Amino acid sequence: MRKYETIFIAHPDLVEEEVKGLVEKMKGIIESLNGQLIKVEEWGRRKLAYKLKKLTKGYYVLIRFLGDGQILAEIERNLRLSDGVLKYQSVRLDEQAPGGEAPAQESTEGEETEAGEGDEPAKEVEG
Repeated sequence: MRKYETIFIAHPDLVEEEVKGLVEKMKGIIESLNGQLIKVEEWGRRKLAYKLKKLTKGYYVLIRFLGDGQILAEIERNLRLSDGVLKYQSVRLDEQAPGGEAPAQESTEGEETEAGEGDEPAKEVEG
């Protein structure tokens, strides 16, 4: 099972019970498809970074869960069909970088680097 995080922005005029109903619906989808709910955070009404459907505020909700792609697809389908949801985004959370290695650091300008195996020598370009 993979770890996912979905955040959605509900219409700011929704009554708190309606937002809680949306959250309960998402919880039900996760549980019915054998997923595991990790965390639900209701961040409340906040100012949007930019106008969205002529609105300047939205009700933010974060849901973190374990599951597979089928659960994610069903959650996104329900969010897309819901009139009260302005925007949503889902992200798969990785425990570490692919390969289990720390990301390589890039050299800063002016530093010399040694060529490794398989590296081609730099070609000079005349202008």
